[in-house]
Amino acid sequence: MALYALMLGMPLLGWLTLSAAGKPVPFFGFELPGLIAPNKDWAHDLKELHETLGVAGYWLIGLHATTALGHHYLLKDKLLDRMSLRHLISA
Repeated sequence: MALYALMLGMPLLGWLTLSAAGKPVPFFGFELPGLIAPNKDWAHDLKELHETLGVAGYWLIGLHATTALGHHYLLKDKLLDRMSLRHLISA
């Protein structure tokens, strides 16, 4: 759930950060409208939160990958095999 929250929340937080900084928000060649009025104090605080959650996200991704590898190599419960595309094709 936390990975999904980060996947949805981080782009929104980045959009809020750029909006608060009064900067353009590029999106595939287009410019998105600002979500909030420019406010330098909010921009700084939102940027700090964005960076902190980004670092936490990296740790969460690493923990997730380590746990998956632990299931595969230590528990040998075929979890990665069940998740692989090869398993879906052979079923």
